[in-house]
Amino acid sequence: MKKFYPLLFVGLLVFLGACSNDKEEEREAGSNDMEQEEALEKNKENLDPATGLLMEFIEENQDSDRVAFLATWNDEALAEINTDLAMPLASVVKIIIAIEFVSQAEEGDIDPAEMAAMEEVDKYYFPNTDGGAHDAWKSTLEDEEGDVSLEQIARGMMDFSSNANTDYLIERLGLEEVNNRIEELNLNNHEPIYPLTASIIIPKKVIEDKGIEEGQLEEALRDLDDDAYRQIAVDLFEEWQENPLDEAEKEEAAAPLNDMSIQKVWSDRLTHATAEDYHQIMKMLNNKEHYSEAFYEELDAIFSLELKNDSIIRTAQKGGSTAFVLNQTVYAEDEDGNRFEMILFTNDLNLSELEVAAMQVQALTDKLVTEEDFREEVREALAE
Repeated sequence: MKKFYPLLFVGLLVFLGACSNDKEEEREAGSNDMEQEEALEKNKENLDPATGLLMEFIEENQDSDRVAFLATWNDEALAEINTDLAMPLASVVKIIIAIEFVSQAEEGDIDPAEMAAMEEVDKYYFPNTDGGAHDAWKSTLEDEEGDVSLEQIARGMMDFSSNANTDYLIERLGLEEVNNRIEELNLNNHEPIYPLTASIIIPKKVIEDKGIEEGQLEEALRDLDDDAYRQIAVDLFEEWQENPLDEAEKEEAAAPLNDMSIQKVWSDRLTHATAEDYHQIMKMLNNKEHYSEAFYEELDAIFSLELKNDSIIRTAQKGGSTAFVLNQTVYAEDEDGNRFEMILFTNDLNLSELEVAAMQVQALTDKLVTEEDFREEVREALAE
C-alpha cells in the first residue's frame, strides 16, 4: 500500500491547489464585483441630481421597447431612440382632440364661447380614476356646478388632463371627425382614438357579455382584437349619451380596474402612436404651419404654458401617464428664434421607475430648452 502514498499525496496537492485557485478566483471576482459596485455608486454620485436617474433609465433601455425619445433643436437631432416604435399615448392623445376643437372653431362648426351644463360634462366623470384632474379643474371655476364654456372645457382637458372633459368634447366634435384629423395630419402610425372614460368599464362589460369569472378576465381582454376592443368603448360611449350611469353604477362598473393586472391590460390597449408622429405634430405647431394665424391664436388659448422664463416666448407641453407609462411632449421657441421639440414615451415602468420619471421629466425638459451644455451632454450620452 505504501507505494500508492506518493500518488495519493500528489493527488491531494492537486485537489488543494485547485481549491486554492478557486478561492483566489472567488477573491478576484469578489474584488471585481466590489470595484464595479463602487464605480456604480461613484457614477450615481456624479449623476445630475435633477435629471441623472431619468437619463440613466433612457440610456439603459434604448435597445428595448420600453422607451422612445426624440428631441430636436433647430431641426437637428439631440436624441433619436426608437422613433418608429408605437407606444401607448395615455393623455398625449388629447393633442389631436385639441387640434380638432380649434379647427372646428375656426370653421364655425362650434363656438368656443358656447356654454354647456356641467352635468353634461360630469356624466363622463369616474371618481378616483384620473388622479384628481377633473376636480382640480373644477376648483378653478367660479361656480363648480354652473355652466361652463367649451373653451374652458378644452382648457381643462389640456391644462388639467380631465378625461371627462375629453369625452365630452369627443361627443360635441364627433369621434369620426376626431379620427379624420389623424388622417388629415398624415400620421401614418397613429391608431384610432376611442373614448377614454368608456374604456374604464370595458372589463366589466366583457365579464357580463361573456359570462366569465374575474379570474378569466385578463385573458379574455387580451384575446379581443383592437377593433373589437375599441368598438365596445364606442358602444358604451353612445349609450351614455342617452342613459348616463349614476354614481353607484360608475363605482361598480370601474371595480375590475382595482386589479393591477387588469389595469395593465387597460394601459396596454390605449391608443398607440410613434414618437415620429408626435414630433411631426409638435414641430408643425411650433412653426405655426399648416393652419391659419387665427387657428394658432385659439390654440394658444387652450394649449400653452404660462411663461416663467423671459427667454422663452412661446411653449406648450402635454404629458400622459398610467401606472405603467409616463409620457411627455413639448415644443418651445426662445427669444432668439431657436426652436425645440421633444417627445418622450415610456412603457412597462415599475413603481420606482415611474417615480423617477415623474420627478425628473420636467427638469429634463427645462434643461434641454435652456442649457446648451446640457443639450450637448445628452447628444453625446445617447450617441454612444
